Amino acid sequence: MSDNQGVKLEKKFSLIDLLMIVMLVGIVFSFIIPLREDSRNNEMVREAIRDMRIIIRANAEFRQENDYWAFDLGMLNIGDKLEQNYFNYTLSDTTITAVSTENFAVKDARFHYFLPNGPWIVDDDRDTRRFIDPHWLP
Repeated sequence: MSDNQGVKLEKKFSLIDLLMIVMLVGIVFSFIIPLREDSRNNEMVREAIRDMRIIIRANAEFRQENDYWAFDLGMLNIGDKLEQNYFNYTLSDTTITAVSTENFAVKDARFHYFLPNGPWIVDDDRDTRRFIDPHWLP
């Protein structure tokens, strides 16, 4: 008979094993959390784009009736159609600007639509570009 038959080997959980587990969890979270934030920000920007398209259509109708572009949102009578959860909108005769509120990831991030046919532009400041990807715009 062998001497090792009745002996059980016990392996203790070491500090190195714990550090490896913590490191793996940290790596997983370092990928998941930014992806979730980007997805959430993208959805908020899409809501703003929907609102801006409402403004674009209403402004085109206003131009057909009046031969000039509206220069204030109050001229369009669409206040109840806009959600404005994460962005507030301003209108000039050449541009619609979306400005983020404190409900968005960062306050005062801006993107624009130039009337009548675009383009969509994201401001060049660091905070805006960090939270609004220009590729999200149509």
